[in-house]
Amino acid sequence: MRLGSPQMLRLLAALVAAAALASPAAPSAATGRLTFPRDHFGHPQSSIEWWYFTALAKDASGTPYSVFFTLFASKGGFVPVSQVVNLATGAVVGHTEEVGLGKVGPSALDVKAGHARLRYTRPSNTWSFAVDTPAFAVSLVQRATKPYALHGGGTGVIRQSVAGPSRYYSATRMTATGTLRAGGEQLALTGESWFDHQWGDYLDDPRAFDWDWFSCRFGDGTELMLYQFLDPATGQPAAGFRNGTFVAKNGRTTGVTSFDITAGPRTLDAAGHSWPLDWTLNVPSLSLSESLSAIVPDQLVRNTIIPTFWEGASTATGSRTGTCFVELSYP
Repeated sequence: MRLGSPQMLRLLAALVAAAALASPAAPSAATGRLTFPRDHFGHPQSSIEWWYFTALAKDASGTPYSVFFTLFASKGGFVPVSQVVNLATGAVVGHTEEVGLGKVGPSALDVKAGHARLRYTRPSNTWSFAVDTPAFAVSLVQRATKPYALHGGGTGVIRQSVAGPSRYYSATRMTATGTLRAGGEQLALTGESWFDHQWGDYLDDPRAFDWDWFSCRFGDGTELMLYQFLDPATGQPAAGFRNGTFVAKNGRTTGVTSFDITAGPRTLDAAGHSWPLDWTLNVPSLSLSESLSAIVPDQLVRNTIIPTFWEGASTATGSRTGTCFVELSYP
């Protein structure tokens, strides 16, 4: 999942007007069967779309890093956001947030926006992103090791809170290799990553962009994704708008409709919110109970174009062990 906001929505609307690139009205983007590679590319008829990556990677010395990259797109505008955190020291190695003009067409994906670039290479089924600024650079090349997982019980359609349907699928386990440059030093990175692609026609509804989201990769080769939308009025989970997917070692998916998410007492008080740093996930149908703990407390992605959100790596122990990325997007 990825987040939006009224601020970002207004920004993208302004980009559309400035570029005079708004498209005519079109049928809902969240209809029809997903097909690949077509649906890896852009959906210009949708009002908002994003490609999202999180990776846990290490350099040659074994230092672990959390690597995050997302490209948001709307009719006429891009907002790429990236962040790398040193999980051994807690330091933010680099962060970027920019604005670009353009569209992603329906037959290819190779986007340059500011200092960021995102590409999909069809023959090798390879995803790559790169951010290159004078102060900081990161790049990863990623290949899925499992079939793409269609969320929403295998349909590829979920309910984006009360705002309507959204297309949503993931590559839940990918190999990742690349480089990191910071402080004049160039490091080679290797690890694993997770990819999400989501799009729909809910750009103008702020209720579509507040949630708790979890993506876990376990050591036994399975993965779990859970999310719950929040009620903007109360900040509490919105009844009826939560779902998940369990991915078996062989790539087979099982929809998850009943689960409990409980936040622990440890919090980070920053950026106007109290952000939980520990969680318990219980999925009775899978006999799964997990305790999650943030590896670094302050993994806030501090933005100016879009609101700040918490996006970070956590350890998972319990029925299975592994690493989960947690995203908290608050009203």
